[in-house]
Amino acid sequence: MKLPTVRVAGTCLLLAMLAAALIFGALTLTSRLGSTNSFVLIVGGAVVVALCCLPKDWLPSAALAIFLVVPRVALSENDFLNTITPSFIILVVWYARSIFAPRPEFAAVKSRVGVAYKLIAGALLAWLAASVFTNGLLQTSLAWCLDLAVLGLLIVLVPVPANAIANLQRTFLWAAVLMAAYCSVEFLVQRNFLFDPIYAALNIVPAQHWSVYRASGSLGHPLYAGLFFSMAFGVAFGKRLEGGSNKYLLVAGISMLGVLTTVSRNSLGAVAIAAGVIILPNLFRRSSLSPPAKIALAAAVVGGVFGITQASAFQDRLDSDEAQGSTNARGVIVDLAFQVAQASHWIGSGPGSSVSAAAPLNPRGVIIESAYLQLLISVGIPGLLLFALLIAGGVLTAIKYNAYAGLGCLAAYAVSVGFFNVLESSRPTILLLGFALLMAWRDRPIEIGENDPMKPPVGALSMRTAPTNNAVGARSR
Repeated sequence: MKLPTVRVAGTCLLLAMLAAALIFGALTLTSRLGSTNSFVLIVGGAVVVALCCLPKDWLPSAALAIFLVVPRVALSENDFLNTITPSFIILVVWYARSIFAPRPEFAAVKSRVGVAYKLIAGALLAWLAASVFTNGLLQTSLAWCLDLAVLGLLIVLVPVPANAIANLQRTFLWAAVLMAAYCSVEFLVQRNFLFDPIYAALNIVPAQHWSVYRASGSLGHPLYAGLFFSMAFGVAFGKRLEGGSNKYLLVAGISMLGVLTTVSRNSLGAVAIAAGVIILPNLFRRSSLSPPAKIALAAAVVGGVFGITQASAFQDRLDSDEAQGSTNARGVIVDLAFQVAQASHWIGSGPGSSVSAAAPLNPRGVIIESAYLQLLISVGIPGLLLFALLIAGGVLTAIKYNAYAGLGCLAAYAVSVGFFNVLESSRPTILLLGFALLMAWRDRPIEIGENDPMKPPVGALSMRTAPTNNAVGARSR
């Protein structure tokens, strides 16, 4: 018997907080004793408790909750746990429980991934396997490939029950609301009051060094927080265009507020592009929204994005010397990436090795602030093209099935990672890529085989006809 949604959601949050407390204690103990044994035991115990208490369909949501609650930079202090994170273990158990589930449970699987994804993902994994041994950093390459496979690619291949993706989307949105509330307070008080003491106890230097304070929440850097908020905006805005109620517009607006607190220019651009990618195909399809309502939504998003850019924090950031320096550096890294890629004959220096491969040609130590340029260096043109096909295929599949939540989430991810070094510099964050691919490739708001593939989901609310007592009436700001 499945637990009620609210009860399970509360259990997810409680277990995530418990895991965070245990992991913080283990990290502190490790830093003082110099041993990882107690760390591994405590983290393993916390994960086992979570796995035993949660229904299988909530395990991806638990993986996301623990990823957001446990400080990312704290795990990076331990090489083993930077690869085998608690979320990694949860997904492995979810894979095992899904694959070996009793046959009646397979009837609940809403959709299966097509041949296209299997071919692209298989080709990418084969290319990575062949590339692992082309450089001297075998351990780094193996760890990166393992995380990409488990956190990013295999998640789309396992049998996914119909409500598992819905649970994941709920968790995404509730987490965005809570994280935005925390980041708003952090931005106002100009201090990460919950996580700075943790970083101090672990001798970790906070990333805060800008002339304008930028909130980061539990993710350790405003760019990572901005990435999450822009993806949450894509999910919320997409759910409204799928026929959901106006409460999703409220969550989308809260996610935009979260982006404002990070003062991240690329995240703001990701919000705008995600909204455009969702609205454009919807304009040419029948849905629960009339064309004027769709245009009004687009105008509201444009107005909200413009309003954010006019905020004093964004204006100060745009006018600051470090912002100009960051813009200039992005021009330099393109030339650097092409030089390094050419030196490896465009086939890559080895997965996860972009920083070390670029070092001989990068005496100033310029950060390669683009996941795509990192991939160009490490896995070459073949690997980069296969990765781009995963993104493009997910976008087309989401448009085909009107999976606008997955479409917005994946579009926001694809734009954001083009402007900072997320794929190779933070392997645990590959989890967000996996969830975006899962929602884009596997979500089916419209059942396959219906006579009218453009027909909106049953029970969808119309912006024109929705009862007043059911709509929140929130406006995107």
